[in-house]
Amino acid sequence: MIKTVLLGILLLANGAAAKELYRYHDSAGTLVTADTISPLAAADGYQIVNEQGLVLRVIRAQQPINKDSDQSKRDQYLLASFSGVDEITQRKVRKLALLTRDIQNLQNNLNGLVARETALTNQAANSEMAGEPVSLTLVQQIDKAQIDRAEMQQVLADRQHDQGAIAALYSNYELRFRQLKLVKAP
Repeated sequence: MIKTVLLGILLLANGAAAKELYRYHDSAGTLVTADTISPLAAADGYQIVNEQGLVLRVIRAQQPINKDSDQSKRDQYLLASFSGVDEITQRKVRKLALLTRDIQNLQNNLNGLVARETALTNQAANSEMAGEPVSLTLVQQIDKAQIDRAEMQQVLADRQHDQGAIAALYSNYELRFRQLKLVKAP
């Protein structure tokens, strides 16, 4: 009886120590069964089988690792900051509305500066037509108006650029958030 139990234990131990093989598709798409597997083939998923071909375990393909830490940080920001694409869209609309209002104010200010510069230039022209010299104060006011106009035009151009950049940024956020939710969904 003891010999039978020992023989059974030896058979079980021998069966447990049976050789495990890897079954996978190589780069040409051919089904391969071997005792080793390349890292590239392993990344695509494989089966562990016994010598008779019985599947013992299935190892699924690995998800690609995102090595771009900046992208990973942006993804974390998106997932932590927004619960849905609609929130991203609402924030984009609010930011663009604020920029649009800012641009309108800047345009109004620019129009005022242009009108002031035109009035000062007309005043200088009237003095010259009357044969009077243009006062130094008037020349300085015209110079200041031109500098202020140029600065305002630059600020306005920057805001208009910001408007395009914000629209593009939030459109990318919407797209990436959709991608992340599709990937993360069970």
